[in-house]
Amino acid sequence: MKISTAFSLASLRRPVTLLALVLAFVPLSCANGATAENKVGGKADFRLKTIDGGKLLGPEDFKGQVVVVDFWATWCLPCRFQAQMLEPVVRDLKGRGVQFLGASVGEEVETVRAFLKSKPAPYPTLVDPEDEISVRLNIQALPTLMVVDKKGRISYLKAGLTDGDTLRKLIQKAGS
Repeated sequence: MKISTAFSLASLRRPVTLLALVLAFVPLSCANGATAENKVGGKADFRLKTIDGGKLLGPEDFKGQVVVVDFWATWCLPCRFQAQMLEPVVRDLKGRGVQFLGASVGEEVETVRAFLKSKPAPYPTLVDPEDEISVRLNIQALPTLMVVDKKGRISYLKAGLTDGDTLRKLIQKAGS
């Protein structure tokens, strides 16, 4: 009897641990019913400094293209999974009217720069150390993925992981 009880307790640990892990990846709801998704249909009219500190860059700099913006942070483990899911899509759609941008939010430029030395991104990285754009867009969970259509309107803005197949469909729907 003790063996079976010990076995049942041990077998319960994995599902409970898995459930806790899954819930950790579920984005928190936004206050007062405001969500980042409410910005869908609006203009993606922001520009941020690039990681090299030089120029300002944003979706409006790529008129006539679909733009995918991955909002992330170095401390965010799900953001790393999102970046891995983006890589094959970036590679497959290179030169096909789609521009990818990464936007690090809420972290100092040096922190982001050090992180990118060990894990470089295959697309330009923008920095928003003061969270100005993420606040304006009501981004309250990371990662958050934004797809901007060829007309410069936000066609998708959602927190959580977005798989490659879903992203391809979103890009196609946005006009590429």
